[in-house]
Amino acid sequence: MGCEGWGKKFLIYIFVLNIALGIWGCDQLPFLGGKKKEDQKPVPKPPPKAAPPQETSSPAPKIEEERNYVYDPTDKRDPFQPFIATQTPVTPTDEEIPITPLQQYDLSQLKLVAIMVGTGEGKAMVEDAEGKGYIVEKGIYVGRNFGKVKAVMKDRVVIEERYKDYMGQVKTKEIVLELHPPGEEKQQ
Repeated sequence: MGCEGWGKKFLIYIFVLNIALGIWGCDQLPFLGGKKKEDQKPVPKPPPKAAPPQETSSPAPKIEEERNYVYDPTDKRDPFQPFIATQTPVTPTDEEIPITPLQQYDLSQLKLVAIMVGTGEGKAMVEDAEGKGYIVEKGIYVGRNFGKVKAVMKDRVVIEERYKDYMGQVKTKEIVLELHPPGEEKQQ
């Protein structure tokens, strides 16, 4: 018989032991067909909390306040307008503006390539997408949205655009064209 018989007997012993422990464990469970322990008592439920006392005079004015509410749309956005509204450029009306080739481009299509600053007002050169250069100075209109050059500095040009927001209010924003924008390698 040797070792082969010993291994089979050991496996049968483990199997029988597992079944016995499983039955004994089921005997300890209270609701799965086993016996309930006598010393185990049901846990009492906590009593329900009492409702806070209510005053009889306070609810009536609140109801009347809710009934008399009137919506006031002053200084509030129109709920039927989209959140992302296009900005409408404001066309200057105080002066006659001839449309220049620079106003045919969006500001993102123009690249600042040179700046000349001296004793007087500075001048700069911007280049369009085709590589054609244009001279700009303070007061010149640039871009499709009637952006006006506000300042020419030694390393950048500041352009101011006026637009109407979704509420119809006129706002201004500054766009800066840098001589060497971040991420662009300086060529020497």
